[in-house]
Amino acid sequence: MGTNVEGDLKKLIDIALKMHQVPFKKGAQRVVTTLKIDDRRDKKGTLSGKKKAVRNKLHKK
Repeated sequence: MGTNVEGDLKKLIDIALKMHQVPFKKGAQRVVTTLKIDDRRDKKGTLSGKKKAVRNKLHKK
């Protein structure tokens, strides 16, 4: 399971760190956080653009 987000990398990492701390504040002894970064600089892309491309491919079949 995962959640995709897009935005300023520095802000997103800061938010991820804050989210990671929440279970500890509630008494957890162990927390595993996996962060995957897809940073493409050769062309622009957005999550909505990816969704649109998938929908277009599905409708062609």
